[in-house]
Amino acid sequence: MKRLSLRIAAALLTFVVGVGATVALVRNKEVTDPAPAPPVEKSDGETLEMVFVLDTTGSMGGLLEGAKQRIWGIVNEVMQTPSKPSVRVGLVAYRDTGDAYVTQVLPLTNDLDKVYTTLMDYRAEGGGDWAENVRRGLADGVTRAGWSPDSANSSRIIFLVGDAPPHDDYQHEPDTLATTAEAVRAGMVVNTIQCGDSADTRRAWQEIARRGEGQYFAIAQDGGVRTIATPYDARLSELGGRLGATFMAYGGGPGTAGIGHRQKAAEDQARVETRVSMNASAPASAERAVNKALNKDAYIGDLLQSVENGTLKLDSVKEEDLPDELQKLSPAERQKEVARRLADRRKVREEIVALSKKRDEFIAAARKKASPSQSGFDTAVATALKQQMARKKK
Repeated sequence: MKRLSLRIAAALLTFVVGVGATVALVRNKEVTDPAPAPPVEKSDGETLEMVFVLDTTGSMGGLLEGAKQRIWGIVNEVMQTPSKPSVRVGLVAYRDTGDAYVTQVLPLTNDLDKVYTTLMDYRAEGGGDWAENVRRGLADGVTRAGWSPDSANSSRIIFLVGDAPPHDDYQHEPDTLATTAEAVRAGMVVNTIQCGDSADTRRAWQEIARRGEGQYFAIAQDGGVRTIATPYDARLSELGGRLGATFMAYGGGPGTAGIGHRQKAAEDQARVETRVSMNASAPASAERAVNKALNKDAYIGDLLQSVENGTLKLDSVKEEDLPDELQKLSPAERQKEVARRLADRRKVREEIVALSKKRDEFIAAARKKASPSQSGFDTAVATALKQQMARKKK
């Protein structure tokens, strides 16, 4: 697997150099005062918005690792339901007053690579005393996550995840039940997932879930996530890298500013591909590849995706906004080249979908042989989503 990851990384580096970009390592970045979330594209289909409010103090290392392992699988299960909803995910990391941060907010986005790399940056640190600033974490999840307006075809769901009760002596922070009531009035559902077996946390989490018209789940302290490696993971990871290498940045206008804009977009995408291939586990990388094959919003700012989705016509793009390699071609040659690249992308996607079915069958068989275990983070989320999205339709 390590040799495979290195080959993928080398291919992606070659791709970036080809457009004049330089791949650099991603630096950890704290998001303490996020910019407004990008506007949501109008859609007649179903939409799911979910925000995870996560305790990131020292005792939560197992849960955070489990979330990194399974976030792609959670989203894929939703996207493969009959309604095939669009999915936007937001994150709120919270700790306690006096820690390195109280909260970090990633507003809701359909850029799931951004969600994943943000999760990768989370470290379980801080805490100290038992209770945490749950009040601020939940309040930021409700008020600062960039929710879209409530509508009949949207589901808006919060998961509060932690092992310690709120600091109810923090009178300067909003009360958790008052915040939960505000969420319900805004059309949100609030679920709670308790790691460990603290009686104080159980009482608080059960009451928040009851007031939030959601569900309460108790899982193991380590998150209870059990990933299953399969014989198909390596090939799926490789195919995911090949899909990423087909990314074509566009926009930015003429001159050096436009060239710089497109090079930066290509560099950012290649950086994510390299980071995932070098750091993600084989199952997580495989599930990401499946998401890239299923998700119509898989690549943000990609010309091929926009043309394929029908949101953009190639002949309507100004020449100065086209990828540099297409600017050199005639209009007829551009159409032919884009058609060729789309055909290559579809071929890779078809192989991913076929392998993913075999992978699913392998995992289902392995789970049947395994002994029953306590529900984990991923199964708790999947259970709540299935019930609450169905309830929204009634």
